[in-house]
Amino acid sequence: MNSSAAVQLVLREAEAGMAAPCHAVPVWSIPGYYLDAAGHTAAKRLMEEDAQNAYAAALAYRITGKPAYADKTVELLNGWAAVNREVADHDGPLVSAYLGVGLIKAAELVKGYSGWSGRDREQFIHWLTAIFLPGWDGIPGRNNWWSWSLYAQLTLFQFMGDSARFAEEAANLKEQIDSSIAADGFLPEETVRGKNGIWYHYFALAPLTAAAKLVLDTTGEDLFHWISPGGKSLKLALDTLFYFIDGRVDQWPFEADQNFPKPLAPHAWPLDLYEAMAGVYRDPEYERLVSPCRPIAGHKNSNSGFYVSHAWIYPTWFAGEGK
Repeated sequence: MNSSAAVQLVLREAEAGMAAPCHAVPVWSIPGYYLDAAGHTAAKRLMEEDAQNAYAAALAYRITGKPAYADKTVELLNGWAAVNREVADHDGPLVSAYLGVGLIKAAELVKGYSGWSGRDREQFIHWLTAIFLPGWDGIPGRNNWWSWSLYAQLTLFQFMGDSARFAEEAANLKEQIDSSIAADGFLPEETVRGKNGIWYHYFALAPLTAAAKLVLDTTGEDLFHWISPGGKSLKLALDTLFYFIDGRVDQWPFEADQNFPKPLAPHAWPLDLYEAMAGVYRDPEYERLVSPCRPIAGHKNSNSGFYVSHAWIYPTWFAGEGK
């Protein structure tokens, strides 16, 4: 594993975002992608760029100790907390979860930085709990939207040090693993997504596994090797998806002609997920898939050039750090 290349990737992306402004808006309105793809993409980009820049800068600060990187992270966190007062429209709850979690992860990395005042941290927490959290908690479905909600809530409560609410969402995570995965390892809510069924399996498993890692790091409970009362497990779902992405996309048993990246590359899904899982499970098959593409950074949006979501960003660097 080329840890030096992985570090340089983080530092390059952090440096590239240092001059970018904050894109916070008072009302962040995100229409449904399948109703208004152009409007959805344009609205999402506001936080796509800021979440990427905040997180990369925060990691660069931890790597180098240079205050300028922490200052950039603080600028972006404070900018959204001070300006944004509403998340609106159909996809608001989902997008604010899978991008907002990137800001929270950045905040965790600079929590102890002297340049981020206690008042600003409280403003950031108030913004998330008043504006974002109600939307996350109110998601009615139990497909990938709920998995992202659970991951976002767990990340927020861990940052806040709220162990009671963290434990509540960890229990909900176990329920989601049991209910969203079928006995054959498929995710029934995602098998009906037409030519994007494989992608939606990846998009649902990314937050479930990232949430499991957060639970493991916070409480020591190992959900990666947990078998639910219904006999379900994360590894079962990961192995089922792996069978098809490992050269058998044409055998997908639901809809043919699945949209799948060719060739696999460092910024292409689902390598970020399986890079992270190669480290968790020490699975030689996962390792075989990901090793030629290292350092793996994460899935980038072809429309914007920024990370689509913040479950597994820079997984090669984290694996090299033993985190």
